[in-house]
Amino acid sequence: MHRFFVKRENVKGDKAFIEKDESHHIEKVLRLKPGDKIILFDGRGTEYHAVLEKKVNNQLVALIQEICEINNEPPLKVNLVQGIPKGDKMDLVIQKAVELGVASIYPVVTTRTVVKLARDKAVKKAARWQDIAIEACKQCRRNIIPEVKPVAAFSDILEIIGENWAIMLYEKEENARLKNILREKKGTGEQEVFLLVGPEGGFAPHEAKLAQEKGIFLAGLGPRVLRTETAGIAGLSIILYELGDLG
Repeated sequence: MHRFFVKRENVKGDKAFIEKDESHHIEKVLRLKPGDKIILFDGRGTEYHAVLEKKVNNQLVALIQEICEINNEPPLKVNLVQGIPKGDKMDLVIQKAVELGVASIYPVVTTRTVVKLARDKAVKKAARWQDIAIEACKQCRRNIIPEVKPVAAFSDILEIIGENWAIMLYEKEENARLKNILREKKGTGEQEVFLLVGPEGGFAPHEAKLAQEKGIFLAGLGPRVLRTETAGIAGLSIILYELGDLG
């Protein structure tokens, strides 16, 4: 059954009012009609089994038949801090991170970030990335949409992390491996972690030093150097395999 996003404020009683863009996709792309059954989710954990009923002011209206609270979230909250890469690589990172179970995504500008975003462009990018997160949730059956945070500077991210448990993937770290750090944390009751991934070229040495001074663990992923769009997905997969519900 097809799944679609509906804002919680657009659910009124036993009716769900589906916004224009989603309605267009339902009606014009998928060719669904009144009487067809669909699943709606509000991004906050609630799922609605409904039947398409009619169209009002460019919005499709669905009659809700069943309301379910379905939790597909990992037991460990992983926040991905991703150095903004070039081109459309960030789109891929967000899509796959959401599928794997990321809790939130922080796009970050670092010393080696090539992409320069003016404030208005950064806001538009973040909105687009949030849309990608929603689409990924539709596909992977998550009912809580991870938030894509506003673009931030590296120094601001360190302040946001504060004293929380955090791991920086750093290709020059040859001794500490990610899997070993995670296995030492097993059974300690950790419920949240920040995973930091650099852009093309990785983190600069002074950024790694600042991170260490803040108590952030530096970790390597092995003898092969991964691309930025691969490193985050690999790191997230390892963390959720060791301490989450993946696998």
